[in-house]
Amino acid sequence: MAEPLYVYLLLDHSASMSGAALESLRQGAQALLSAFESYGGRPLRAALLAFESAPTALTPPQDVRAELFHADVNLILATLEPAGASNLGRALRRLAAELPDAPVALYLFSDGDFTDDGLEALAALRPRLKRFYAVACGMAANRAALAVADQVFSVQQLTADVLLMSLRAIE
Repeated sequence: MAEPLYVYLLLDHSASMSGAALESLRQGAQALLSAFESYGGRPLRAALLAFESAPTALTPPQDVRAELFHADVNLILATLEPAGASNLGRALRRLAAELPDAPVALYLFSDGDFTDDGLEALAALRPRLKRFYAVACGMAANRAALAVADQVFSVQQLTADVLLMSLRAIE
């Protein structure tokens, strides 16, 4: 059996993610989950990490087709509330402690208004990532801050074809 690919969704639910930005995050994450269902490549294992001032929710890597994974994701997405600062660095350091020694892709869903040393933490994590994608959430998203990713998407761009191509780029 082929080695699984690991996909991590990093969900920013800081105070600046209120209203349309948080709704964009939910829609984008659901679109990615749908793409997981259609993906026909290597086995996918995915995990979520929600963050604001501190990482607030983490699911362990799970088979994307498992019922428990979808239940965990749906619960997290439904209960996210905007709060706190956008401490990307703390979230990335937590994520670094959890990553397996395997191909990893990261999808960051955020408005890009980071308040800590996120870029420094990303530089330390970057060699362990096969691909890093950012999804700009909300009309006022700071795309310049998100441009450190390999590719930046808007939620409107997250079609099944685009997402499947992003997954294939990980292989």
